[in-house]
Amino acid sequence: MNQRASHIGDLAVKILAEGSEGKVTRVFQRSAYVRSGDDFVLLLWGGLRSPMTINIEQDPDKDRAFAVGERCALSRKGIRSGPKFIDVKGAAVHRSALLRGRRVSLPPASELAKGVAMLRSLYGVSKSSPLLPSDSALVTFAKRTLSPLSSGSFDAVYDPDSYLPLIGRGGGFTPAGDDFVGGFVAAFNYLARCRRSKMISLPKDMLFSRTIPESAAILSYALRGYVDEGLEILVIRTLAGDKGFSDELLGVARRGHTSGIDMSLGVILGEAAMSDAENRGGALRRCLGVLWKP
Repeated sequence: MNQRASHIGDLAVKILAEGSEGKVTRVFQRSAYVRSGDDFVLLLWGGLRSPMTINIEQDPDKDRAFAVGERCALSRKGIRSGPKFIDVKGAAVHRSALLRGRRVSLPPASELAKGVAMLRSLYGVSKSSPLLPSDSALVTFAKRTLSPLSSGSFDAVYDPDSYLPLIGRGGGFTPAGDDFVGGFVAAFNYLARCRRSKMISLPKDMLFSRTIPESAAILSYALRGYVDEGLEILVIRTLAGDKGFSDELLGVARRGHTSGIDMSLGVILGEAAMSDAENRGGALRRCLGVLWKP
């Protein structure tokens, strides 16, 4: 059974080119994770592109579905497991947009606060519990990392220990704390890359020791500027100097249970703190006031 890929991410291209053996670690209704060393390829029977994803045109074959523990042979031609073959020949390569430097400008406090208000509303109708805004780990991160950053002190931001309380914290396939950190570091490092300033770096062994392997890999990729195209668009839009980004925010926030909301919150609160570091405009205080309004 051959299935043809429509797109393949640039990270997935590199992983397949190594020609190693892979192993299926997670299977969902329209996706499967294949591990090779510390890297993962996401097989997705859907359209959301990312550097680690292979997008497959056909619907998944229920009679020949991938199974957890299944071994796969990876090659430049695709992924083979027994009679199943994902053919990537001719697939369009999706490349990360966050690796290219651009002119960037942090959004005004009013737009950031408006974004947090939208996220708070989405948290309010979520059926998941407990929610990240009520988690003491986020309160601690805001106090010990975001607040100093908003005052121009970057020491805590660059200290890997600052992220330990959040990584692996919360429910969901990818924990809520991981999603928040992923959004935060993607935005911070993109801004730093564009301005040629210091970026956040978190040891890979620390990530893999604190959370599930798939989420650890996703965090590792986010640090390097490899995220899905929805998060890419949100980060680029918020830092493009344009006033509005509500459509892009909703596009990410509606994803999964609260994964998209948590990810978006990391982007917005990080940009609020960075805005204060430059302009002393009170953006972080305003955003946290909205988030934790009684």
